[in-house]
Amino acid sequence: MKPIFSKLLLLAGAAFLGTSAARADIVEITTNITEDTRWSADNVYVLTKIIFVLPPAKLTIEPGTLIRGAADSLTGGTNNPGTLTCSRGAKIIGNATPDLPIVMTSIDDTLVPGGPKTRPVAVLSNTVTPLNFDPNGPTANNAFFHTKLTGGLVICGRTPIGYDGDGAGDLRYSNGVFSGDTLSEPTGSGSGTGVNAAQGNGTGIAVPEGYSITSVTLATAYDPDGPTGTGNGVGTLPASTSFIPGAYGGVSENDDSGIYRFWSVRYGGFNVSANNEINGVTLCGVGRGTTFEWMEVAQNVDDNFEWFGGFVDCKYLFGMFCGDDAIDGDQGYSGNLQHIFAINDNENYDTVGRPGYLTTTAIGRLTSGVTATVSDKLVEWDGSEPNMAGVTPNTLSNAYNFTLLGNKGAVGAGVVASDDAFNCKVGDAAQFLRGVIEDVHDTLWSPGDAGAASNPTISDLRDSLYFNVTTAGATVNGAENLATLAAASNVRAKGHTTFGGLDPRATVNTAATNDARDLTFATIPSSVTSPDFFTPTQWTGAMRDNNYLFGWTWTHEVGLMPTTNIARPKLTLAINGNNPTVSFAATAAGGVAGDAVVYVVERSVDGGAHWVPVGFVQDGVATADAPVKRLADSDAGNLAITVTDSGYNYTGSPVHYRVIPQ
Repeated sequence: MKPIFSKLLLLAGAAFLGTSAARADIVEITTNITEDTRWSADNVYVLTKIIFVLPPAKLTIEPGTLIRGAADSLTGGTNNPGTLTCSRGAKIIGNATPDLPIVMTSIDDTLVPGGPKTRPVAVLSNTVTPLNFDPNGPTANNAFFHTKLTGGLVICGRTPIGYDGDGAGDLRYSNGVFSGDTLSEPTGSGSGTGVNAAQGNGTGIAVPEGYSITSVTLATAYDPDGPTGTGNGVGTLPASTSFIPGAYGGVSENDDSGIYRFWSVRYGGFNVSANNEINGVTLCGVGRGTTFEWMEVAQNVDDNFEWFGGFVDCKYLFGMFCGDDAIDGDQGYSGNLQHIFAINDNENYDTVGRPGYLTTTAIGRLTSGVTATVSDKLVEWDGSEPNMAGVTPNTLSNAYNFTLLGNKGAVGAGVVASDDAFNCKVGDAAQFLRGVIEDVHDTLWSPGDAGAASNPTISDLRDSLYFNVTTAGATVNGAENLATLAAASNVRAKGHTTFGGLDPRATVNTAATNDARDLTFATIPSSVTSPDFFTPTQWTGAMRDNNYLFGWTWTHEVGLMPTTNIARPKLTLAINGNNPTVSFAATAAGGVAGDAVVYVVERSVDGGAHWVPVGFVQDGVATADAPVKRLADSDAGNLAITVTDSGYNYTGSPVHYRVIPQ
């Protein structure tokens, strides 16, 4: 039988230009989405307030679509900025590509496909006063100055969350079973001990920070999982039912809120209530059925990414210049994370223009911060709420391969002595592995709940490297100081003073003594849920040879990075017996002579929604290495790679492959 394959050539060398064809229309979105809807790439969509996608509707957003959010000053409301929220039981399908990313940004941003002509002159009949987004523009009026211009992206799912808001008893969830208090909808302003009043007094169901417990009427009957309604915890919802669109939580670990791939979310964080800014992306009770990867947040005034409970697995996340935490987890987040890169700054909610503070780094080709602005933690990770009350699930997440840059050495106002790399609190059993942490103003690891018996310890940070941290042990459970390693390992120390200098990949003087790129670590622990989610790696940090930010991100468009990247592989697919084979040309070196690029081969059997790593391969290495999923290359040494997916027995059903340079 002729094989039914597709191939995906991913992320090495795409160009994302702000000069594409003119848009057909600028469409104001003024009402919630109540039925299946498609947004096309030939329009610009303007969110005029907090817009909800209500169940059971599905919003499909085409690759290359531009979404703009209005600031509160234009919406005619109070604390109601242009924001997109996916409600429980609804879906957003935003399956974009590196050539055609989905850009979600402010009214004024001109660094987008289509350029200035995509910017509306008025919103809700209110005149838009243009701002300057030229990266080389004047101080206080350019792409690095603006923030807090719009809302963000909020996704609400139906998973169990570690949250007990009514104080009536401990809510406990384990292995699919609830015990203790009753799962119930929010019904008021909230008064539970240790719980933000804005979240309401529901038990195991909450509303996002700053959102109200305001109900809407469903236009269509909503029955998520049959007669029992087990997906949302409240049973079948007929048409005309009162529904809280911002609520999240339920009983389905595998809940599906859609596909989010190749989004650039910019200039957000406007308040939705006093002292409650929206994160760049907020994932509330989101389930494993959701696809969330290749996502960038830039210039957001609050966190880049924040999880409130949930079991969703996330890959390839990039956060640039946030005002609070690079990543933040609350209410028992229990998913997996991999390939995270973030630079902190911006605590003062604005910057002063193009980067003025550039640090010296030991891992090489990295830069962080801008003058006079400082954010908060790189990682703030918490357990259930309220603390120490017996509420479960607690946090049980795992993060692999991250590069996190703080703001140590920043000048001017806003420097905060408590800025830490990791602030992990009670009820948190998270693991952070194979990371690079640099330029931390205070401590490497700071448990946040004094005297709590279940505080996490620095032993949960393993197989990692750090540099330029004020307070840290010399060697703690595999977290080693790069300053100590640099002389022996030839890890390059290099700073940058010009545009085009940000290159987040690991680099060294010689390949033979390369700690950052070639350290061999233990395999993924057996306790990890969904171990097949993780890309098998033998290197430290977010990325090795391939600049994942290249071509499609705000970071690329504002000119922070080099203009070249390694070649994108072009795949040829065939069949070997009942096993598919994948062939492509290899790149000899990823910037280091004699050090061939590593490629990961991934397989999808559901049309490309979810991917499972088959293993990794490197030209010149012909033998398989089972513990770390190293694939055999039958053309080793010839700058050509051919691997056989011996783990998949092809029977004629469609199977997809993608190859990602690491």
